[in-house]
Amino acid sequence: MEDKLKHHEEFLREFLTRYDSKGYLKHRESSTVEFKENFNFGSMPEYAKIMAAFANNKGGYIIFGIKDKPRILIGVRKKKFDDLKTEKITGFLLEYFEPEIFWEIGTVEIEDKIFGFIYTYESNNKPVICKKNAGNGELKSGEIYYRYRAQTRRIEYPELRNIIDEYREKERRKWMEHIERIARIGPSNVALVDLLSGDIHVSKLEGAKLVMDKNLLRELKDRVNFIEEGRFSEKEGAPTLKIIGEIQTVDMVVPELDPNKDYPYLLKDLANELGIRRYDVQVLIWKFELKGNKKYHLEIQTGSRTKVHKYSKYALSFLRDKLDSVSEKKKFLEKISREYQKSRNRKSRESIKL
Repeated sequence: MEDKLKHHEEFLREFLTRYDSKGYLKHRESSTVEFKENFNFGSMPEYAKIMAAFANNKGGYIIFGIKDKPRILIGVRKKKFDDLKTEKITGFLLEYFEPEIFWEIGTVEIEDKIFGFIYTYESNNKPVICKKNAGNGELKSGEIYYRYRAQTRRIEYPELRNIIDEYREKERRKWMEHIERIARIGPSNVALVDLLSGDIHVSKLEGAKLVMDKNLLRELKDRVNFIEEGRFSEKEGAPTLKIIGEIQTVDMVVPELDPNKDYPYLLKDLANELGIRRYDVQVLIWKFELKGNKKYHLEIQTGSRTKVHKYSKYALSFLRDKLDSVSEKKKFLEKISREYQKSRNRKSRESIKL
């Protein structure tokens, strides 16, 4: 949170300190910036319309404390801005728009003046649509607002088509990710959870028990309701899973693995599959404690004093998912490597003391 606010502050400092000899701000309103003199909750329909337009484009700032025509920096009263009840703004947005608009609010001091801002994030679930009339025609049910250059207005066909195309591309990528995961795990080992109907489809014989990892069950409980057969969900509209029979929980789901077939990877094989160095694989195995866990690792005695460490397809899938989940793989591996070296150095010092 602090990093985000720092980013906003840096942007606004750079943006609001560029003015001409008359003291007029050089920057103009744009597709990501709107100026307002003061915040007034009575003007919330107007602000909400701008925020929805930002959400449907690339996000943007409403900056309070700037007089337009000419663009003069006048600032706002800090106490008044700090006293704004964010829950009222959130409540208004939820009442008039769907899906939810995500935003942040704050102030920045520049040359003895205070400026307020509301930053709206680009929506991950476009389009954001108005669902109720408000503000004497400012907001109209069913309309989609979009931020054009220094203008907020109803979306036009090219921009709406882009949103639809982006949505289709996201869906395509999700399908590809699901298919790749299924291929890694094996179709016969996959169960599908339908959060709409509440069905769990398992490609096993009737009567087989469904066993869930405790961590997975804990995550699911935060998102869905579990009910026993013949009972109703207490929370109307929430995704609900029907339990027929029983769910057993274990600390870790360990499938039945054949030591001769199901641990095909040496350390070098994992490195080749993942496209990283053997050392990086070693560090990842240390970080996520895969050694000693039967699901991922098997130690095979090949002689009186020699052992071979072999890894399962689950280990490869686990490590690949971890690497795919980070945006900067190199920095991620460097960070874990530093932790690994610190741990080894600490153990080395402890052994010397002994």
